[in-house]
Amino acid sequence: MIGLYLVHFGYTLQLFALLARDVLWLRGILVCAQSVLAMYAYMRGPAFLPYVFWNVLFVCINLYWVVRLLRERAAVELPDELKETYEKHFAALQPPEFLRLWHEGERGGTRGGQLVKEGTMPGNLYFLMNGMVAVKRGERELARLKAGSFVAEMSLLTGEVTTADVVALGDIEYMAWPAEKLARLRSRSPMLWSRLQSVLGHDMVEKIRASQAA
Repeated sequence: MIGLYLVHFGYTLQLFALLARDVLWLRGILVCAQSVLAMYAYMRGPAFLPYVFWNVLFVCINLYWVVRLLRERAAVELPDELKETYEKHFAALQPPEFLRLWHEGERGGTRGGQLVKEGTMPGNLYFLMNGMVAVKRGERELARLKAGSFVAEMSLLTGEVTTADVVALGDIEYMAWPAEKLARLRSRSPMLWSRLQSVLGHDMVEKIRASQAA
């Protein structure tokens, strides 16, 4: 009779795991559910050893992910020079996610150079740290973007070619993320990618508001 209760309890836990929205909770509840099912199978005797093996294997896999997720979410101390940037522009990310993304980028700069060419797929996503750039279509200037703005994010989100040139106005400094690194990030860390999309979406909304106020 106890075994019957165990199997129902184990599958009930699996049901709750599938309803969990947070992946850490999902993995943690699965560890409990599969541990209960492994215990039930062990109590049933040698004929159920294959069920014991598979559930123990699943427990080990999910335990690995629980530990990894906890380490990724552990509190980190942001460097002083990055705190303001994080709070103003990347707050949708967890601090460890922000640091991971930041370390994937490449710091650079230019004087009057072209960052984006119209009608192409940009090789990088840019975040302006200092200076200003002009967004142009032909000879017409559409907008100016200051420090704290992203450049080429629209093509990143839509997968379409750029619709304007982006040219530096004097000296600028930026953080650039190569497209291939972002593609790997998208496949390996869907949650981080989803939060990065929120950051870029907020940046686009702010640009629209600025253009309407001008």
